[in-house]
Amino acid sequence: MEGIRALEVKLRVDSWNAHQRVGDAVRVLNDDGSLLRSKTKSDAWIASGQPLVRVVGICGGYSLYRVAPDWGE
Repeated sequence: MEGIRALEVKLRVDSWNAHQRVGDAVRVLNDDGSLLRSKTKSDAWIASGQPLVRVVGICGGYSLYRVAPDWGE
């Protein structure tokens, strides 16, 4: 399963980078369950097997599992 997980993470990062640009609006699910509207500060990357992206207002990389594009809905 480790190989499948690594492939899923790589595909998530590759898809994110193909469709999202640095500075795009996003919604972030915070630890307390609230949503933060922000913008990306980086392309996505993989660190320690986790898909991450930098977001304005949050230090360090944030999990792509908790970040989604914000289309203004």
